[in-house]
Amino acid sequence: MEPVRLGVVGTGTIGRLHAALAGGLPQVALVGLSGLDDGAVALAAQLGVPLHTDYRELIDRGLDGVIVATPNQLHLEVGVYFARHGVHLLVEKPIADALGAGKELCALAARHGVHLLVGQHRRYNNFVKAAADVVANDIGRLIATNAMVTMRKPDSYYEPEWRRSSGAGPLLVNLIHEVDLQRAVCGEIDRVQAASARAGRGFDFDDTAAVLIHFRNGAVGTIVITESTPSPWSWEASVSEGMGFHNAGRDHARFVGTEASLSLPSMTTWRYHPTDGEPGWNTPLHMERIDVEPNDPYVDQIAHFARVIRGLETPHVSGVEGLRSLAVVTAVIEAARTGDIVDVDELLSRS
Repeated sequence: MEPVRLGVVGTGTIGRLHAALAGGLPQVALVGLSGLDDGAVALAAQLGVPLHTDYRELIDRGLDGVIVATPNQLHLEVGVYFARHGVHLLVEKPIADALGAGKELCALAARHGVHLLVGQHRRYNNFVKAAADVVANDIGRLIATNAMVTMRKPDSYYEPEWRRSSGAGPLLVNLIHEVDLQRAVCGEIDRVQAASARAGRGFDFDDTAAVLIHFRNGAVGTIVITESTPSPWSWEASVSEGMGFHNAGRDHARFVGTEASLSLPSMTTWRYHPTDGEPGWNTPLHMERIDVEPNDPYVDQIAHFARVIRGLETPHVSGVEGLRSLAVVTAVIEAARTGDIVDVDELLSRS
């Protein structure tokens, strides 16, 4: 079978990663890049593929699919162009910078019969898959969750102008990953409450927030996010996913059930043993680590995209799934602004 012909639009940090990985997969042929940044020429030369400053020229490369890794504000424009030409889409998260744009892209992809996937790479991580299985089957009824998304991004991260705009910031760039992880492991999020602040950077967005989540299954959860502190408590600092982040080896999330609790990504469970007496705070807890085979979720995401294009699989994270995670983050932003409890379904219906 001929390899799937892919292009990559956007040659920033994540675009470069996608391009390098796609170029190394036997089931994929990387046939072109589009980028405007200083490193685009060197990247194209390194990978041995043509570079286009106008992304529309990629269509002449006979694409089966395209990975859209542009700034968030351009996802709709780029996605619409390729969807109208029948090219399947893997769009980096968030699906768009606003719910209306995300809805438009989903509708257009469906109208033109193209698959639309959203780049929530953690869904492909074996530790996340294992956590979802444990929460569903091994800790009793889920009661509560807690996650810390606390880190410091270097000042150089914000040199590109788009990263300082209202369409970026840690809520759209980082919180959306955590929201999607919580949905994948725990189930659907119905309502949110939040408080936020501009505590660190002074850009055109809130950079710190505390979020209260209400899950459909009755559980509640909390997320604290900031990108302005030295901290080992974040997904990025607790796993190694090929992005060069320092791994501090600390868990960033906990899932609390009636029979046991789980911490991630160490996959550590805590529970009482019946032979130790009445369960309670005077009784010893037993710790167990669950073995999980590490994988590269970015590689598996691209390989899955290729299989979807070939009709061998259905999208693991569809446009509609990506839109729901964007809706939860949008609800967080609205809840922080108004002080209200925001219903995610209601927000989606009026956006």
